[in-house]
Amino acid sequence: MTLKDLINSISKKEWRFVILLCIVMILITGLPYVYAYLNAPAGYFYNGIHSLTPGDSFVYFSYINQIKAGHWQLRDYFTSEAQPHGLLNFFWLEVGLFARIFNLPADLAFQLFRLLLIPIFFIVIYLFISYFFSDVNKRKWALIFICFSSGIGAYFIGLLDKLFPFDPEALVYKWPVDLWMPEANIFLTLYQTPHFICSLILLVSIFFLMLLALENNNYWYSFFAGLIGLYWFNFHPFYAPYVFAILFFYLLFLVLKTKKIKLIGHYLLMVILSLPFIFYHYYKIKTDLVIGIRASQNLLPSSPFIFVFLGFGLLLVFAVISLGYLLKNKLLFANNKYFFLVIWLIVGFVLAYSPIFYQRRFLQGLQIPMVFLTIILLFVARPFLEKYKIWGNKVLLIFLFIILFCFSTVFNLVRDLYYYQIKLDKFYLPSEYKESTKWLTQNNKNDKIILSYELNSQFIPGFVNQKVYLAHGIETIFYQKKREKVLIFFANGYNESQAKDFLKTNNIGYVFFTDLERKYAQFKPAENDYLKKVYSQGQIEIYEVIN
Repeated sequence: MTLKDLINSISKKEWRFVILLCIVMILITGLPYVYAYLNAPAGYFYNGIHSLTPGDSFVYFSYINQIKAGHWQLRDYFTSEAQPHGLLNFFWLEVGLFARIFNLPADLAFQLFRLLLIPIFFIVIYLFISYFFSDVNKRKWALIFICFSSGIGAYFIGLLDKLFPFDPEALVYKWPVDLWMPEANIFLTLYQTPHFICSLILLVSIFFLMLLALENNNYWYSFFAGLIGLYWFNFHPFYAPYVFAILFFYLLFLVLKTKKIKLIGHYLLMVILSLPFIFYHYYKIKTDLVIGIRASQNLLPSSPFIFVFLGFGLLLVFAVISLGYLLKNKLLFANNKYFFLVIWLIVGFVLAYSPIFYQRRFLQGLQIPMVFLTIILLFVARPFLEKYKIWGNKVLLIFLFIILFCFSTVFNLVRDLYYYQIKLDKFYLPSEYKESTKWLTQNNKNDKIILSYELNSQFIPGFVNQKVYLAHGIETIFYQKKREKVLIFFANGYNESQAKDFLKTNNIGYVFFTDLERKYAQFKPAENDYLKKVYSQGQIEIYEVIN
């Protein structure tokens, strides 16, 4: 089947269904942010984040602001080290230019770009679904499962909180992945950030085009798959082994089955075209101090399997049962498409627990083969479900879908809405915050480093292009050592000479002081003659370091 044949196989009625579901997804993932904005307390504004990996959002806002300011290569403003050169990132360059052209604040550009990518995802994923299923009912159910299904993690929150109390210092997060890891769940991907959506679109596109290339022996498909890899690995190079390994083992199966050695040419073409930015990132890691150390700090181990199992829930269970069915009925090796799904699932899980320091990244997209295998099993069981009046009962089917496959999705939405309803201070900042950071931009002409507690320092680069001393566990170089020094400084653990030396050595020019520091810090900046108050508005004070 060619791409043209596949497109022709999809009726207008199907596309109307896809459009309707796409609109529903845009509304569901957009309204919580609108509610958060409208529900801001008096004198405060919504800072643009939600409960999923909130610390990362300001890194993305910083990237957008840098491009808006005319910086084509991205620098890390969450650390204090000098950075003569930045990193070329095509995706954030596009978002930043979008914000610059339409003069949008970073958080709004971020959300609008996310919403614009959702329809593209729906088109690509439905074409991909249609490649595997010719039955229209299977296609529609697969799309519903892809977009809204989750694991069963939400059912175990109370128990897990008692067994595994939250530890901010722990490297491995012991919680079901469907409650916190956007890469592992497609709904959370669509809800969280545009670059994860783009990454998923490109992942599906490469697999789709390579399957067409190998099936039709058409090098145009593998050529465009390689170009997609070239673009994708510019901003997500760590997915290269994921794509290369899955396609390699599938290709090996095809060559052994068909004896067509020439199929290897498609794989080589795709790999060769994809490689340049992998070399680029390797070069930058080896030659740029900040980029190299940041990469070494970016440790992303997979959670213990029990939390991954809970995060995928019945999708994983049904996928395994479906695999058993395919093996028993000798369909696995007879149907190349089924074999690809199994290879994808197995290789993905092997990589997710392989000795690679960013192994949890390989959970991205694994929900797709699980859903497809689950759909195969459900339609095999359809006569049984019809016999007991389950299949034809739409109300019962919706109820069962929510209870068995969708509860964590509902939980994630309700959790955010609850936080916004009670106006949790983590999501809201005082109105004077933006004015104070603008003041830094206007007055910090020598690019001095800003010092405050870690939480406040996360926000500053997200609003303006100013570098902070300590802000992020990965983005801040030598994070642990800097964190210790900041805690000592604000605990008044340094004498005057040591404090001056700390500020001077690290090129710190301003101390950003808010109610957070007043509440927890013993250090009193107004009592030190080497600090001069240069800004005061509301709860925010800025002190300049006097040489």
